[in-house]
Amino acid sequence: MKTPILETQRLLLRPMTVQDAEKAFANWTHDPDVAKFMCWKMHQNVEDTRQWLLSEEAALDSDFIYHWGFVLKETGELIGSAGLSFREEKGIYELAYNLMKKYWNKGLATEASQAIIEFGKTTLHQTAFFGCHVKDNPASGTVLTKVGFHYEHDGEYYCDNQERNLETKEYILKVDNKE
Repeated sequence: MKTPILETQRLLLRPMTVQDAEKAFANWTHDPDVAKFMCWKMHQNVEDTRQWLLSEEAALDSDFIYHWGFVLKETGELIGSAGLSFREEKGIYELAYNLMKKYWNKGLATEASQAIIEFGKTTLHQTAFFGCHVKDNPASGTVLTKVGFHYEHDGEYYCDNQERNLETKEYILKVDNKE
């Protein structure tokens, strides 16, 4: 299924393309304060971001990966991204997001996550979702709990491209799909 456009009160969530590389690089993929909480290495140049977006474009029609860029309606600015990716070992989709530092603590990640979970529930007919965050990033845990996730346990996430383990907190969201 093609990744659809979603809309919230303040955001337009749309598939990202390679044309977004310069904005994404300038706004979050090159920011060490964003990257330190993620499993990907901080992008060193726009070409790193282009390569990432080429892989995202290749997955646009996938049934296992859905990825959106966050566009602020008020300004048209691309300020972050999020996705649902199927975690085969868990049998459910994982919600992940990252956001330009300037927009942290403004409720935008929560707003986007609510729309993405609603898509997963109504369109993908999912009854559970997985989420995790690096222990050093409790604000991300706040986003997860605000959209209904419940803490399950501490975990560890091995990042191939960083050759390190990240200590995480893991969450599950169970939803009733009987509407």
